[in-house]
Amino acid sequence: MREVDPTITKHVENLIDAARPYAPWTTLSDFQYTETAVQGLLKPKFIDTQLKGMTGSWLRGQGDITLKDYHEYRRVLTQAHVSGVQFRKATVKATLWGVEKKYTFFYRDPWEWIRSLVTDPSLASVTTWKSRRMFYCENGHRERFIAEPWTADCWYEVDTELPLPNPYPHCWVPLHIWLDKGLVTKHVKMFPIVARSLSLPSEIRNASGNGGGVFLGFMVMVKDPGNPKDRTDKENYEFAQFKREIYQQVLEIIFSSLYPRSWRGEVVTCGDEITRVLYPGFLIESLDFEEAWNFTCCRAGRAKFPCPRCLVSQEMLHFLQRTFEARTSSNMRAIVCLAQNAPNATQKEKILMEHGLHDVVHFMWNFRFSDPYQAVSYDLLHFDESGKWGHHLWPLILDLLGELRLLTEMTDIMSKFPHWRNLKHIDDLATKDFADGQTHFDILKCIVFVLVQLLPYKCSLIHCTRTLLQFRMMGGLRGMTDSRIEVFQKLIGTYEYWCERVSKDYNKNFRFPKQHFIVHAVQDIRSKGVLRNATTRTGEGFHQEIAQHYSKTNFREAEGQIANEDEDQEAIARTRLIVDDFFRHLSGEDVDDNEATNQQSETAQFKQQSGRRIPKSKLPPASSDNQWIFGSVLRSGDSRSYQDLHAGDDPAYHSFDPRLRDFLHGQFPAEYLTAEDRIEVETFRCVYITFQSKDDWMECEDILRCNNNWYKSGPRYDCVLFNQDKPGLACARLRSLIRCKLPSGRITDIAIVQTMKRSSWRPRTVWDGCAVYDEEKDFSFLLMDYVIRGALLVPVLPSPPSRPHSRLHFFVDVVDGDMFLRSLNSTIHVCY
Repeated sequence: MREVDPTITKHVENLIDAARPYAPWTTLSDFQYTETAVQGLLKPKFIDTQLKGMTGSWLRGQGDITLKDYHEYRRVLTQAHVSGVQFRKATVKATLWGVEKKYTFFYRDPWEWIRSLVTDPSLASVTTWKSRRMFYCENGHRERFIAEPWTADCWYEVDTELPLPNPYPHCWVPLHIWLDKGLVTKHVKMFPIVARSLSLPSEIRNASGNGGGVFLGFMVMVKDPGNPKDRTDKENYEFAQFKREIYQQVLEIIFSSLYPRSWRGEVVTCGDEITRVLYPGFLIESLDFEEAWNFTCCRAGRAKFPCPRCLVSQEMLHFLQRTFEARTSSNMRAIVCLAQNAPNATQKEKILMEHGLHDVVHFMWNFRFSDPYQAVSYDLLHFDESGKWGHHLWPLILDLLGELRLLTEMTDIMSKFPHWRNLKHIDDLATKDFADGQTHFDILKCIVFVLVQLLPYKCSLIHCTRTLLQFRMMGGLRGMTDSRIEVFQKLIGTYEYWCERVSKDYNKNFRFPKQHFIVHAVQDIRSKGVLRNATTRTGEGFHQEIAQHYSKTNFREAEGQIANEDEDQEAIARTRLIVDDFFRHLSGEDVDDNEATNQQSETAQFKQQSGRRIPKSKLPPASSDNQWIFGSVLRSGDSRSYQDLHAGDDPAYHSFDPRLRDFLHGQFPAEYLTAEDRIEVETFRCVYITFQSKDDWMECEDILRCNNNWYKSGPRYDCVLFNQDKPGLACARLRSLIRCKLPSGRITDIAIVQTMKRSSWRPRTVWDGCAVYDEEKDFSFLLMDYVIRGALLVPVLPSPPSRPHSRLHFFVDVVDGDMFLRSLNSTIHVCY
């Protein structure tokens, strides 16, 4: 938190008092206390006690805080709400079985929120107003790539329909809508609605700061008046239709301000001081299937035509390479109108059933540049991680392992899976139920390498799981080129083939909507950008925020109280931006993003070791331009002392001094090293390696360990990829990280490694992309200049009887998108 410099002159103090960037608070201390109370989720009684103490006997009137009690605290904070978009109250009603039911809800006007974004000067430089065509070029090769929504086709098509400047440019403002029920306590569910502006980069719109998603309000939770099993099919249908009617009424009220502007636009002077005509619309809806059915007014999973995107029948859900008639606003509206004009109820019901619809008018049918059906997007979280894998293939595998009595062995092998950054290490795989999608994804990444030696030879489940993982890795890339989309489409065909095999081998039924939605994945990429843009994972954390707000309510009619808490948070956040900006300009500071990034890189090695003191390196790095940074110094000395110190207990250091001299002479012949020359040596236990990701061509970082007792849990020696003359991926295990200072003053970084050689041994089931390496027993030196990035290799367990003393490892090519593409391109595939 920024404080006023105590040496500030009286003149500057007067300027601060006159400007009052912290208004409506009387003093900066008033705002700082309120900020702390709001962020700390303090209860009213604690705030009241603290304020009375600070303005009374505690500080005896010597403090700067003028707020006297909770009521005054609340009054000023409420005044600050006007800086943001405030909530409104509305009521909807509908009739169910002859009884009219009313529901009250709170919402924000999305147009007011859009105006606050587009007029914000701090967001002007990162806002995109027009679609773009982007291309990746390398060595004469050129192909289009798609990433953010403005690089895809739908935005381009809208731009071609908008008028030419007359005199102002006409621009589309597409929105991302997220709706999902979630638990805020063990027994209480709430249904938040969040909107994001797709005109902003994903790093901004998916974050919680300025430009991030806005909480628009709650969808009404329609409680079931009875037990569905006690009702007839007709009564269940009537209740489902009632819920959708309420659903549509709520959405129509919330988004009513956008409808006229989607047609005629509105003139707005934006944050870059350019006047534009803005047209709001809906491009992406992130929903699980239950909410997709509700949102589109379609019938649910058992309907004859259950897909909210197309008219595919139940019998065709497992076909992944066929096309089906798309649902659109125009053809679905025509069907509902036809049903409403049917001569009798029987005919009406038949028409609706034949198209999987309810007799409900959709609020979005009349919007321009918006289609409620085509905006429903492929969700990696619910459709892949928690869907096809978490609810279908994973339970099937567990059942099979249970029959084979291999659950304990699987858990033991999984517990020995090497640690890797951003990959959850799971020790209780078979004894615990996992609900979150990220854990399911981590299991999916590991499970093929764990099960391949346990399941039968040429097991179709291994192939099916592996192909689903390849599909998920490809679908999760941050950038999709034409060649990547081509590989992606081939994977869909391969996945369909192995699903058919699993159906025959294990009697598994793949006719379910989340399986079918793969049909729409490629179209979503081409029209809306990469699938990451639409994942519901970006909104999952919002349930935690709602739960925090809920904890401050009286637990009765909590929606209004939560809305007020969100307004508090918004007011504090906006005021903090203004205060920080004011003092930054007052002090003449000029923020240098590159400098900040460099400082973060220089201190990165210490963040990972917080809680204990790290010795400072005695030998400086050879260059600040290296792609690696050594961290966690172990000891210093010279090459001969290291040989004497480790000769007895560590084979990596046997004959260390002569081997090191031979290596250095071969690498740097101009150094003319003699046997008498002293070589200073310093060892380290971790290395931070930066590399350009093949995924989105941005800089990424690996943190690799080289420690004989990592966090007191035993040795950890990570692996690396390195450059070699031969084709394919070259791997080695780090055994020591060394910095050497030669007599000439040259400083060089070296690793002692055990290289991995491709093995001819093959597991029981050889999957696409299977790579097996054999770890050599001998140790060698490797210049860090040749290291590309970290690599994950997992030991083959149980050890194959044919090679009981081998050190075989599987190469894990799915740790991230970069590694997946590197491995893919090392085979017959070519994927830019």
